[in-house]
Amino acid sequence: MNVLMIHGIGQEQFSKEDLKRIWETCLEEAHPGLLSGRSVEMAYYGTTLADWSSGRENISVTMGGKSTKIEMDDADELKFISSVMEEFVLNQGVDEQSIDVAIALAEDNIVPMDNFIGRRVVGLLRMVERLSPAKGAILLRAVKQGHTYLSSPKAARSVDDIVRPLLKKNPYVLITHSLGTVIAFKLLREMEREGVNINIPLLITMGSPLGLEAFKAKLGPPRRKPSGVGEWKNFFDPSDIVTLGKALNEDNFSSGITNDGTVDNETSNAHGVVGYLPHSGVGQAIRSALHKCQVDNSQ
Repeated sequence: MNVLMIHGIGQEQFSKEDLKRIWETCLEEAHPGLLSGRSVEMAYYGTTLADWSSGRENISVTMGGKSTKIEMDDADELKFISSVMEEFVLNQGVDEQSIDVAIALAEDNIVPMDNFIGRRVVGLLRMVERLSPAKGAILLRAVKQGHTYLSSPKAARSVDDIVRPLLKKNPYVLITHSLGTVIAFKLLREMEREGVNINIPLLITMGSPLGLEAFKAKLGPPRRKPSGVGEWKNFFDPSDIVTLGKALNEDNFSSGITNDGTVDNETSNAHGVVGYLPHSGVGQAIRSALHKCQVDNSQ
């Protein structure tokens, strides 16, 4: 296999074949001939994770015209959502007093008075909605699916059973987006620890939430480039809400990662994969890695 792709959140409406075609078409239109003659795979977990994320006792929160269910009886999920949303609003210059006001205004008929963390989440979500409803919607979906994957061993196993065998094939280039960056990092770190032989010359992450405090806390240490990865290039749009504009550098995540924050993602939430794949840096990195591997294999 030459190229392995791992998609991000909210892709359950597509089939594996459709999603692979979207990625390939986007790359071909922006970087002609890039994947010509190459073996390409899509690690598709969309419907699998969506089934695990469907929830139980829920309330429905609408942002940007999209409704997302939240489990008010899951304290761990609420804390995870609260951490990410608080990090976002604080980055927007909102002070703690304003957050307290938003919490106080959380409707009693939605969240009981004695559920403080639930009221805090609803208050933060209302504030995020005012700041950026469309981007807030995608962030909430990313956070919910991310929490499910990182907190439910059964959900993680279901996804990992799909992705791990493909990683074992040692693709020349591993291209990941959104939650796919988290899945790839977690699995590569586990496989390194287990002594699995991994040799992936290039890892590309795009729109990654790995730099968010809640995700780092769930993943735990160590945070570094897996030994089986040759080069790690991270691409982000500073206005992408899922990354909060954070590079994956030594201050925020790890050294040894090349960051490119010059992406101008033109999708409505600045996070869509079709806004990342056309970036010149992405195409150049893939082309260079595939060419090098071709030369190495011919020697």
